[in-house]
Amino acid sequence: MTVTENLANLVTIGITTKNRWQDLKTALINISKAGLEALPVLIFDDASDEPCPFNIADLSLQIQLQRFTKSKGLIVRRNQIAQLIQTKYYLSLDDDSYPVSGSLEAAVEFAESLDNLFCLSFPIYNPVLAEYQNQSFDNQPYPVRCFVGCGHLLHRERFLQLGGYREELIHQGEEMEIAARAFQKNLHCYHFPDFLIHHTASNTGRNWHRMDFYGARNNVLWNDWFVPYQLKLIKQFRTLVSRLSLGIKVRRWGQFQGEYAGFREIEQFKKYRQNMSMECYKQWQALPYT
Repeated sequence: MTVTENLANLVTIGITTKNRWQDLKTALINISKAGLEALPVLIFDDASDEPCPFNIADLSLQIQLQRFTKSKGLIVRRNQIAQLIQTKYYLSLDDDSYPVSGSLEAAVEFAESLDNLFCLSFPIYNPVLAEYQNQSFDNQPYPVRCFVGCGHLLHRERFLQLGGYREELIHQGEEMEIAARAFQKNLHCYHFPDFLIHHTASNTGRNWHRMDFYGARNNVLWNDWFVPYQLKLIKQFRTLVSRLSLGIKVRRWGQFQGEYAGFREIEQFKKYRQNMSMECYKQWQALPYT
């Protein structure tokens, strides 16, 4: 049996959503158009205010929708999806992202050829802004530091062996955090250029203050957990200056509040420190970001 014939036994699509039913419907229609209708699709709704307004059964997909009455956040729901699915790979998509070209079969075939794969990153294009969120720099796959949350292929068992995302991060930066842990275990992320994802980055339900706050907070925590001890002070200082400059430029207070929260919570989360050696950190820094 070829990889193509076996794709539905190897890959489950997992989507988390909240209060973005129209975006979700658009994504599902495009997933079907991409020829992935045989793949199981697991959707976790994190306590949307209203029930799904369209009939899931009308879509030509193998969809299982699970709704929750209490919100726990999308990081928690993504961990739960990984725990529930049975396939080797977990194609994680945002509710406003979907594949448009290229070959998932080829991506899985490449993944199967590696014995140290943690995650595949893909090119991400925003069709609304007509710009790349994550652009390929080569026509062939290459190793990267991290992956973009709105569209990636995880090796599910290795993700679970690492304990999944740190749920204490709440929002933003969880991909970089687990990618660093994987790297220290000699598990690697690769960018696969031949599978294009569109991400519309819908503003529905998007809270910029929340994104700024947790982006800054979690950046401080990441530095504390992973940067080598001898570089940590200067790295934290540079991050502080960068975040404050950005906050002044965009006139959003979340950057300032997040920096303060991060430094305040360092002691609380010090149990997660597993600082890289200088050699490991240099290898990490030498890789393209995504």
